[in-house]
Amino acid sequence: MWKDWLAFSRREQYGIVVLSTFIFVLVAIRLILPLFSGSPQIELIAEMEFMEESKISSKSEADEKLSDNQKTSEYSFFSFDPNEVSVGELSRMGLPAYVIVNWMKYREAGGEFRSPAEVQKIYGLDSLVFAKMLPFISIPADSWRNASGVNNDKPNQELHYANIENEDKANSTYSKPVLIDINKADTAELKRLKGIGPVFSQRIVAFRSLLGGFYNVEQLNEVYGFPTDLLEMIREQLVVDRECLKKIEINTLSLRALKAHPYINFYQAREIVEYRNSQGPISGHAVLDGFSSFDSEAIEKVLPYLSFNDKNESQK
Repeated sequence: MWKDWLAFSRREQYGIVVLSTFIFVLVAIRLILPLFSGSPQIELIAEMEFMEESKISSKSEADEKLSDNQKTSEYSFFSFDPNEVSVGELSRMGLPAYVIVNWMKYREAGGEFRSPAEVQKIYGLDSLVFAKMLPFISIPADSWRNASGVNNDKPNQELHYANIENEDKANSTYSKPVLIDINKADTAELKRLKGIGPVFSQRIVAFRSLLGGFYNVEQLNEVYGFPTDLLEMIREQLVVDRECLKKIEINTLSLRALKAHPYINFYQAREIVEYRNSQGPISGHAVLDGFSSFDSEAIEKVLPYLSFNDKNESQK
């Protein structure tokens, strides 16, 4: 009788195989996904943060009684640019992990240091530690915005800080409005804009590459983490050369190539390919109006990137 409980019909056997395969795929994705989606720097920061918390929890009462002078003597600073310094370099200086985390979060949010004094606004950075670090902070003169609050009387700071005349020149140069073509500018040019640091400049260039170029400055709002108020602040300094747009050959590209564009999802790409296979080349955007996967907004967004030329017809 127990055999009846273990007997499955052919349909049930197929169901078990499909379910087992589905579970295996989910487990495999769960194990593999972190290898592609994680940021090595963020993982390193998280690991350092965990180590720092463990270190803090294991401190003895004697360690907690160390004076401020003894604590600051543990740091080992060297010349560095706060806009380019890496996690490893900050760690070698002896900075606590939570300060390093806040430092990197500030830069990833688009923050940029225009003067050595601005480093002090990193949350958690002790004032005594900052005072010891200050002579080693080196920022290119053309990046300075305002160096108020910096003590320029110290002799060893002359290696890193420009004199007052050069500083005023740098500030006056920075205040001049610049026009940036967001379809041609590289990361260095984008960083000339107020509020655009190394993180946002890299994200803009990467998104532009996926799109095939910008046709409107409003598309910057689609860049991951880009603040709307920042766009309003720099809008007058932005121009767009639409001649640089890379077109999508909608009648020749494969499904995979079509869905690689940020404005075309899998279902839209599949409907395009199915129409081509059954009806022939797509003659214009009016055909897209009849597709269930495209609404008017989706067509308007992707239309500047579409080319309806049929290469096979042109060769004839």
